[in-house]
Amino acid sequence: MAAEAAIELVNGTGSDLHIVHVVSTAQEPPYPRDFAKERTEAFLEAKKLHALTLLDKRVAWIEKLGGKVAGSHYREGKPVEEVVRLSKELDVGLVISGDRKLNWFERTFSRSFSERVLSRTNRPVLAVREPGPTMRKALDLR
Repeated sequence: MAAEAAIELVNGTGSDLHIVHVVSTAQEPPYPRDFAKERTEAFLEAKKLHALTLLDKRVAWIEKLGGKVAGSHYREGKPVEEVVRLSKELDVGLVISGDRKLNWFERTFSRSFSERVLSRTNRPVLAVREPGPTMRKALDLR
């Protein structure tokens, strides 16, 4: 739904649409021990390859829906920091982020991706949340 909202905004305003996919390269606890290093590196390489493929598929899908993609960007690092850095580099007017509904634990102890981007950038952020099963059924979405 975030892509559809972005397409409508871009087509309606004549703006440029840039797609970004960030692969998180930050180690997650528990940190790998020496004997698990090779397996971790192989997993990260597979993750990077999957991300590049996914980025290409997203661009093709957006163009199929009628959007014109001005640029696609692949980044590695901390996702929030990379999105903020790219938004400054491209001097974007609006960051659009897809968000998922957080469970009670995540709502209590953390912030959503869009909230973290919003707190670190001076650009406006539009968060588009995917509808839950009840809303999806009401809207007749598959």
